[in-house]
Amino acid sequence: MNKSTWDSTVKPVVVLSVIALVVSFLLALVNSFTAPIIDANQKAATLAAYVDVMPTVSDAKTLEEVTGYTTENVTGVVKAEDGSIAIKAEEKGFDGGILSVIMGFDTNGTVTGIWVDASTQTKGIGSNVATDTFLAQFNGMDGTKNIVMNQDFDAYSGATISSTALFAAINDCINCFNELA
Repeated sequence: MNKSTWDSTVKPVVVLSVIALVVSFLLALVNSFTAPIIDANQKAATLAAYVDVMPTVSDAKTLEEVTGYTTENVTGVVKAEDGSIAIKAEEKGFDGGILSVIMGFDTNGTVTGIWVDASTQTKGIGSNVATDTFLAQFNGMDGTKNIVMNQDFDAYSGATISSTALFAAINDCINCFNELA
């Protein structure tokens, strides 16, 4: 190999490869430090949402994690001392973004609260399925029966995909409640 081939072809490839390896290592190192913090913050936010949808609960430390459910798309269930339950489900919304729903149920199956994270949906359109005004229609609903969009409750106009994901996640929560009841 002559010197001009080394300088013009091989050397730049070697230099770029070394730079890529160093940057990859640094990204992995930063991730190893930040991942536990991110997980802890997400867990704290989820526990706070569980408390928000359960009016009889004032402290997340009193919640007991429930296992043994098989309902698809349900990612967490907690039970309060009085027997009320909160269930978290996730469905794919617009452009594959995850829409999360946490619903609270009393021991009779009445919905005591609903919390929605639609931050992955289009701002000002799909994200509107998480507004208090829109979610108010679900307050006090019978949480033992699946619901149908635009038949039992209204979809958010202009946000069909996000509304479909919301209704699917609500039905996931209802199915899990019925499974555990």
